Amino acid sequence: MADLIRLEVVTPEKEVFSTMVESFVFPSVMGNTGVLYNHAPLLTVLEPGVITYKKDNTEGKLAVSNGFLELKNNIAEILVSSAELPEEIDTARAEAAAERARERLQDKSKDIDHARAEAALKRALARLKAVQ
Repeated sequence: MADLIRLEVVTPEKEVFSTMVESFVFPSVMGNTGVLYNHAPLLTVLEPGVITYKKDNTEGKLAVSNGFLELKNNIAEILVSSAELPEEIDTARAEAAAERARERLQDKSKDIDHARAEAALKRALARLKAVQ
């Protein structure tokens, strides 16, 4: 059997994804980080973005929001607010959300929560990147 890592992605509502993978890359606050078999133990914060994994010599993706990753003994447990597989993503809805967020970010009035608009833009762009 090949050297594999168990990759589990869980939201407060459900387990979204669980499988054995050869490697994966996740979006952390320090940038994209790659994991191979026998990686050192790790606990880190995730940024909204795309998890890319390699399984059976093919690449897969998941869009995720903020969360945490714990890696030990070749088991990666990822706890995020939301996670979506590419086939679950409504591209038109994600594009509309990105456009709304961009418009809010360009509005310089005090009534706009720019941090919230930035987070919404990151989530929408992650969804779009996952379906590409």
